[in-house]
Amino acid sequence: MEVRNIAPLRLHLLFAGLGITFLLIFSWVLFHEEAAEWRTTQARFRQLEGDVKNPHQLAEAASVGGLRQVWLPDLGRIDRCETCHLGIDDPAFAGAPAPFATHPGTWLATHPTGRFGCTPCHDGQGQATDYAAAAHRPQPFVTRPMRPLETIEANCGTCHRALDPTDAPRLAEGRRLIAESGCFGCHEIPGFEGMTFRGPALDSVGYKVRPAWLASWLKDPKSYLAQSKMGNFRLSPDEIGSLQGFLLSQRMQVPLDSTGVDWKNADTANGRALFGELRCVSCHAVNGRGGTMGPELTNIGDKVRRDWLFSYLKDPHRVQADTPMLQYRLNDAQWRDLTAFLLEQYSSADTGAEPPPVTYQDARLLAAGRAVFERRGCSSCHRLAAIKETGRIGPSLAGIADRDPDELPYGGSTVRHTTDNYIFLKVLLPDTLGQPSGMPTFGFSPADAARITLALASIRKSDLPASYVVGRPALVPYRPGGKFGELVMRYRCLSCHTVGGFGGDLSTVPLDRIGSQLQRDYLANYLLNPGAVRVSVEARMPVFHLSPDEAKTIADYVSMVFLDDRFDRYDTKFTSAEARRGQELYGQLGCQACHQLGTKGGYVGPELSTTGARLKPGWIAAWLSTPQTYKPGTLQPDYGLSGADARALTAYLTSLGRSDAAKARGGKTP
Repeated sequence: MEVRNIAPLRLHLLFAGLGITFLLIFSWVLFHEEAAEWRTTQARFRQLEGDVKNPHQLAEAASVGGLRQVWLPDLGRIDRCETCHLGIDDPAFAGAPAPFATHPGTWLATHPTGRFGCTPCHDGQGQATDYAAAAHRPQPFVTRPMRPLETIEANCGTCHRALDPTDAPRLAEGRRLIAESGCFGCHEIPGFEGMTFRGPALDSVGYKVRPAWLASWLKDPKSYLAQSKMGNFRLSPDEIGSLQGFLLSQRMQVPLDSTGVDWKNADTANGRALFGELRCVSCHAVNGRGGTMGPELTNIGDKVRRDWLFSYLKDPHRVQADTPMLQYRLNDAQWRDLTAFLLEQYSSADTGAEPPPVTYQDARLLAAGRAVFERRGCSSCHRLAAIKETGRIGPSLAGIADRDPDELPYGGSTVRHTTDNYIFLKVLLPDTLGQPSGMPTFGFSPADAARITLALASIRKSDLPASYVVGRPALVPYRPGGKFGELVMRYRCLSCHTVGGFGGDLSTVPLDRIGSQLQRDYLANYLLNPGAVRVSVEARMPVFHLSPDEAKTIADYVSMVFLDDRFDRYDTKFTSAEARRGQELYGQLGCQACHQLGTKGGYVGPELSTTGARLKPGWIAAWLSTPQTYKPGTLQPDYGLSGADARALTAYLTSLGRSDAAKARGGKTP
């Protein structure tokens, strides 16, 4: 007899209910998938495509449908952004609404999505296929939502490691501010390895500064100099007093003897004339105007002692071997006059008779000052033989952009908790983040703090494959030898000029091909008495007071070494017909609107009356043919001259001033 097991009715009902539930779930999933945001977006795109393209373009266009994905295994990313951003690389959608608009600019030409994807530049959640989940806006628990355009250059910096990356001006400015402020002195900052930030050496500061000035400086450097690069450490009165005593006790190097100088007969009028002749304002600012390579001179009389200033001006390299300041060739009377002028003219008040250097004997005070010096990391920027450098006192900033924002202290600040906001507040107001900070305040404006934040936000934890990193090779320092090298070091030519990209940026004239640009005799005479070639430009080249032999040595070396063969092979056998044709072109092209010739013409470009005695023909022809090649951004128009016209104009310009130069040499015109 067959026995049948019949399940209770309630189980049948339960299974039926489960079946209906699963059917509803599967139906809802199917409906939800068919109605997914990315599908409706693609449907809108197909409709828009019919409006912006003609039938031929539609026939040629690839069909739109399904998920679009870019896999970047080297970067560990999967991006599906193009599932919705369907017109990103199609010029036909340049004016289309989001998300179908063409990517602005020409970025995709150098950053194709097949190699770079989207999120390495824009951040966000690349695997998502709807607007919210892709983190177009900040989302809970999403540490890297899409960056707004204001800070997107931070992501440029993950690949572009140069301090001045092209097409990222805010990033470049932020890195420049970091370099100028010497942040890497206290912090390890990737990308700034090998850089040094050096304030003045302090080994003999006790001979250099006045005690009252030093106390005021330690309290707030910007009270003396608004443009000071030194931060305010917010020292207590006790810290200031002990640090002042410790620093004034540092007297390693006695200033050069000036006891024989007749200060009573100092001629401040002659000192004023020397101040202008030496072009001091090319490097030093006075009342906020002038150069920034050297310290501000507005109130230098409040700061330094007379015997130290005389000694420093006479031989700056003795005091600070790496100073960019050159060593002029003046006599003691001239140094006396210049010193007296600076101390009299640039002083906020009558400082009275100069007291002798203060002597501190309190051992406890000196020990306390030494402790402050070490605790505050002063040796990160200032050399002091009495203190052994102990390394950076601040934390490493490697990977700072990837720190978890929820683990960072924000104090009582009500800003949204993001890593960028934390960095910004730390740079701008370090004491506002919940606890006293040893980090100095630099007086950055909010705009500058934002630029520094942007630069630091480019420093990620994980490094990129080498194929993605764009940098610049380190410049090889130019160190010439022999007599010429000695003169380059003495007169600090590379503080203003560059050779092979190495050097200063005060001058816009690199020296690499200067021997093929300038006539040798002109250069020798110019070094003895430099002046401005452009009438409207203030002369900046100092009068070095070189000896004739020194000028000859420099001119000979430059004319033989700093050459470009492309210019020197130029055929200089001009005909009189070519010179006449060049004179006609000079008038037809309107050159006189910018250049002065004799007493006529404009003041924008260089004066041309002595061009033939100043410039070499090969250089003139090259410059006239393609001026932007040799000086990008120059105001000189590119007329698209033919070779014959450029040669004719060169023939005419070369003829100007040659007879006068020949007479000066006692010879005949070549």
